[in-house]
Amino acid sequence: MDNNKILNNFLISKSKEAVFQEYLNKLCDFNSHTNVVGKSTLTKPWTSHILDSIQILPFIKNKKFAILDMGTGAGLPGVVLCISGYKDVTLVDSNGKKINFLNLIKKEMNLSAKIILERLENFNNVKFDIITARALASLNKLLSYSQKFMKKNTLLIFLKGKTVNEELKEAQKKWIFQFQKHKSISDSRGTILIIKSLKKK
Repeated sequence: MDNNKILNNFLISKSKEAVFQEYLNKLCDFNSHTNVVGKSTLTKPWTSHILDSIQILPFIKNKKFAILDMGTGAGLPGVVLCISGYKDVTLVDSNGKKINFLNLIKKEMNLSAKIILERLENFNNVKFDIITARALASLNKLLSYSQKFMKKNTLLIFLKGKTVNEELKEAQKKWIFQFQKHKSISDSRGTILIIKSLKKK
């Protein structure tokens, strides 16, 4: 899928293409001396990073929603959400090198994101409408991390891989929740997992 198709499919203006490309250029430059993403993902960065992140936009109905991107890494999907026009995005990661990259692009690209260097276990007292995570941890761990950040109607949006069904079975031993699975359009083995109404058993 070419860049224009990616943007058109998700109703993102053509003017954003240059902004996404600027982000990818900075990511490639930074990654050449400090590893913040796997090098193999940079062979097709629009698919591996931009499309992979953009595909969750249809599930986030309000641009003013407070969004938490847990274990954001290089800012995926959090930075992509910021560029796409979401106004209240918090990026949390415990890796100082990745946070350095995020602070750099926040300054150079004038992004509105809140960037926090902290372990999720120690980040407290904030509630969010949307919680995202990509390639961070097992579903059980993601639910444990998420619970304290949730309001009554918070939606969890996790980008999961080929083990999603096994992870769901394990999580249902400890948690009660409603979920939907949507096929990833960036990875044939991937799933967009939507969870709500989370309760501990």
